[in-house]
Formats: sequence, structure tokens, C-alpha cells
Amino acid sequence: MGSSLVNAFTARWCAESFREKNAVVSGVGLWPLLAILAGAAQGDARAELAAAVGVSADAASQAGVDALRSLDLSFEAHTALGAWVRSGIPLNTEWVDSLPAGTVEELTDQAALDAWAAKHTAGLIKAFPVQVTEQTLFVIASALVAKTRWVKPFGRTATLSGSGDWAGHQGAGLHRTTYDKSVALLDDTVTRVIVRGGLLDVHLLVSDDGPQRALAAGFAALADAADVRTDFTVDTTGPCLRVARGKTTRGDAVNLTVPAFEVASLHDLTEHKELFGLTALTRPDPRGHLPGISPVPLMLDQAKQDVIARFDAEGFEAAAVTALAMTPGSVPYYEWATIVSVELDRPFGFLAVDRKTGLVIVAGQVAEPPREWERTDASASRWA
Repeated sequence: MGSSLVNAFTARWCAESFREKNAVVSGVGLWPLLAILAGAAQGDARAELAAAVGVSADAASQAGVDALRSLDLSFEAHTALGAWVRSGIPLNTEWVDSLPAGTVEELTDQAALDAWAAKHTAGLIKAFPVQVTEQTLFVIASALVAKTRWVKPFGRTATLSGSGDWAGHQGAGLHRTTYDKSVALLDDTVTRVIVRGGLLDVHLLVSDDGPQRALAAGFAALADAADVRTDFTVDTTGPCLRVARGKTTRGDAVNLTVPAFEVASLHDLTEHKELFGLTALTRPDPRGHLPGISPVPLMLDQAKQDVIARFDAEGFEAAAVTALAMTPGSVPYYEWATIVSVELDRPFGFLAVDRKTGLVIVAGQVAEPPREWERTDASASRWA
């Protein structure tokens, strides 16, 4: 499977949700959660979630855990998976054991979740994206943070500029060159520049047809589904690209001018229920959608992602927290029954009897019960 399914999922999200505004998403923050839920779901929810992640439901849960673990192999990325359950709600032991040790904790309050988000994003995201209510029974979330410093920092000018020792992408190999591989034309319509960090590269993409077209070409290139041209002749042009001859003391070079930027987004994932396979999961069902997690019927109440990305002269950093909150999956079930009611609205007596010996411990009477049930604090009412 590798990264191809997750990248394709992220590409669909970008195409579906990006409009004329700054935006950033983390597909790798959401995809594993949907995969884990797919493996625990049944019925329409199971089918929808499996289709959204592109993995069979039987294999999805392990694929979700593996996707997060794969990022932790990098020294510049960290991920975390968390699940919280309300006291008294049973969880299936097999499901808990399938997750990394220590993943599941008791659901307490918002402050605890906020602290978890801050801890696992190095303070970049300080507030957990969903709000815990009295109805919240179960929450599952992922967190990730990635930070890198450029191999060669940009010059400290109003617009960031630099030249020389960057990286280029050709096929599956990463090449350290000074000129012809860090800049490419994708399908002859999109200019791509790769800025190299320690273990993380940032691909900058521009098209005359707008960012959507540029991103689509960038994803296609990662999947080896785009024509990538890096051998430029003098007078080659492209979006924001010009190749010319000039005098220099450093030989062939790449000069990049790009503004520093910070983009942050808070996404309500329920606005794209069909894309994420969440439609059935948001409907009440007395049978429950997620029997693999708990025998208690659960339904999706909130699904949000908070994500931030920063690019400056020194490097790049990004963080995301994605969370799904569940509430009771069905309203209480009522059926016809015989109900006996007793209302003591006149004088009555009482005995306190030891059950084992039959001894009356105390005996008494209430000669003047409160009228019309204007009771004292000691009054009591109960169904027989």
C-alpha cells in the first residue's frame, strides 16, 4: 500500500474543499482514523469507510495504525494516536489490544484533551478541535508534528531567496544537485521547486491555471503519473519560471524568491461526509455502527481537524490534530409494560425489619403526610 492511498485521499480532499482562500489539510492525520473505524464498523458505515480509505475493511484497522507508525520512522516527524472512553462504557478487549499500548484512557474533561493536543504538536496546536459534552461517550484522535530546517537557509531579505545546493526529484530517486533537478516542469504546465530540509522536502507548485491545477500535478508526479521535465535549455519558460544566461561567480544556480507564509485551517469534516465515508456513521442506529469498538451503540457527533503550516527563511513546520467524537447511537427504546404506581397521600405507618431475623428495628407512622406532594427534602418517589 505505502503512501499512495493516503496521498490519493489527500488529493481528493484538496480537490473537494479548496476554494479561493488560504487552506491546508492533513490527509495523513484523518486517513488512519477512518481506517481504524472501518475495521470496527458494520453495515453501511463499514462499507462507506472502507471505500473512503480504499482498503478492505478487514485490513483497514491495521493499515491505519501502520500509516501513523511509518511517519514515526522519521526523526523530523512525530505522531500520536489517542482514544478516550466515558467511565462505564465497555470496550472490546480485542480492539484495544490492536492499538499501541497506552492509547486508550478514560474520558475526563476538555482540559485533558487540550493538554494532549499541545503535547503532541510541540505547542503548535493548543486546543483540542472537538468539544466534549455530557453526551460524549467516546473520542478518537490523531496528532502529528513535523519540523525541518533547510539544508541551506534562505538569505535574510524581504522576499526569501537562495541558490545552489537543493534537492531534486526524478522518478523514485532523490538527487543532490546544484541546478537541474530541484526545479521541474510537470506536464509542461506546472512549475515545481523542491526545497530540501534535513529529512523533509517541501514542494512548491505554481500553475497559470491556479493552485488546484498545480496541486493536482504535484500529486500526479508523486504517483509517477505526470511528465516531469528537468532538462531546460536557455529561454525555457513556464509559470514563474525563466531560464537565461547571466554572469555569476558560482556557476549554474537556482534562484528562488518566495514569501514566508503561515496557513492555518479548522475543518468540520462532517461538511464532506460523503468524501470521508461518514454519512451512515452520523445516523442513529440502535444496533450500533461500531460493534468492533463497543457493544454500546455509538454514532458520530463531531469530526474536526485543526492544522497549521509555516514556511520561513530557516525551515518548515506543520502540525495537525484530527478528532472524532461519538455520542449514544440510539434513543432509549420503549416498549409496553405493566406499571404499578403507589402514591402515599394520606396517613401511613412504617416498619424497619431486619431481613435475616424478621425483627422490627423501628416502627412508626406518618400521621400528616405533605399535602399535594409538597414534600420535605426527605421525600422519595420510586417505580415499583
